[in-house]
Amino acid sequence: MESNEPPHGGTPEEARAALAALQADRAALAERIASPWWYHPALAAVMAAFAVSPATSAPGVLVVGGSVALIFLVQAQEKGSGLSVTRPAGPRSLAVLLAYGAVAIALVVASLVLAAAGERPWIAATAGLAFASMLGGGLVYDRVYRAELRDGR
Repeated sequence: MESNEPPHGGTPEEARAALAALQADRAALAERIASPWWYHPALAAVMAAFAVSPATSAPGVLVVGGSVALIFLVQAQEKGSGLSVTRPAGPRSLAVLLAYGAVAIALVVASLVLAAAGERPWIAATAGLAFASMLGGGLVYDRVYRAELRDGR
């Protein structure tokens, strides 16, 4: 039923207290979502395996094994934090994620091109770059993601 009376708002102190509670919740969530120390090195190793796979005699084994490892990594991360991350927290984390993905794809494509050109020894360089970029990129993504959660951006 509708009423012609204006809605009763809270006092400014109640509004400030509610905003402070929201900020505290965002900060707690940002700390809870932090990846364990082993997560990004493991993720980087999987990416390196993807990048080096064209140089191996059985690339499918590395791709399938890496894909299964990714599933277990994500499940372990979710189990540890109790949270499931299904999307970036904001525009900055989305930009980092897109750049992170573009670099990963470019390095795998570079490995495929090197393998097709018969330059298999150079694939080790792409695997090293994949490891380093995924390790660094993952740490940057986590930092930006947590900042966006904490700051409410």
